[in-house]
Amino acid sequence: MSLITTIAELKKYVSIDANAAIENWQPFIDEAQSLYLNDLLSEAFIAELQAEYDDVNGDAEALPTDLKNLFPYIQRTLAYYTLLLGIPHLTVTVGDMGIREHSNPESMTASRWKEEKIQLHALTQGDIHADKLLDYLEANAAVAAYATWVSSEANTQRSGFLVYSTSIANQHIRINNSRRLYKKLLPIIETIETRTVRKLVGQEQYNELVSQLKDNTLTSENKTLVGKLQPIISKRALYEGLPHLQVSIGSDGIWLYTEVAELRKKDFLATDAQVKALRMQVMDGEYGYLADEQELRQFLLDNIDHYPLVKVTGVYTARPDPGPVWTTPLPEPGDKYFSV
Repeated sequence: MSLITTIAELKKYVSIDANAAIENWQPFIDEAQSLYLNDLLSEAFIAELQAEYDDVNGDAEALPTDLKNLFPYIQRTLAYYTLLLGIPHLTVTVGDMGIREHSNPESMTASRWKEEKIQLHALTQGDIHADKLLDYLEANAAVAAYATWVSSEANTQRSGFLVYSTSIANQHIRINNSRRLYKKLLPIIETIETRTVRKLVGQEQYNELVSQLKDNTLTSENKTLVGKLQPIISKRALYEGLPHLQVSIGSDGIWLYTEVAELRKKDFLATDAQVKALRMQVMDGEYGYLADEQELRQFLLDNIDHYPLVKVTGVYTARPDPGPVWTTPLPEPGDKYFSV
């Protein structure tokens, strides 16, 4: 079963032929749900939604209010991804006589470039509405009916880190407030926070910052320090993640495209030169993370008495002449580039 079961539901969100039959689209609905929604919502939450949907015989209007409000976000996203997957296959069948193409005497099959244009539109709209779906869930995370999503790895807000939300990352890197892009960067953010930040302020200071953030008890000094660290973490994450992401880069920032094999031409994606230029900008530009790290070091040297946990670590050494200096701890076996 899937979260769209009638042609009327599909037509509610995407424009398809008036004579289309749900039987022809159902395999692509199921595939889109498996490929894309599982990552957005988690398998556990989808199982809950499916059970509720089945209980009302596929009538989304009969769902409990909180689920009824959520379903348009889910079904619209699912409909566009279904369109993306289904377009190349609906005039083709595979049988004992091989692959055959079908056409109607009163119409002709669309040319390849038109097909790809519609596919790209479906991909873009699917991604836009996937972000809107995640945005809605974040804004309504306190709703009991969404608790399974909140407690899952699909949740796009991560307590226990300094860069714990899309909005924080978006202040420092132009990701168009995309929850999907932030989620792609999360594993890198986690690695940077647990390894790189420790070398900048020490483990004890980092632990205190995270603890106070979770408890909403940040001191004014630590609030300032968090504000110095968040741009470093965000920019480093983008620098390391960019080569592995399917994005376009424009004047309005970065846009992440869901990775699909169905699109043959991908000239809408950023070129290697664009990726390289943006990486250099976020690393070594006037406002790159290297400049941010130097600013952080100077800030701590000037204000070290306000940060006793930094003062006692190996990252800071006070000397009478020529004065305090910044040191880098020796690498540990868990570090990314450690070797023996």
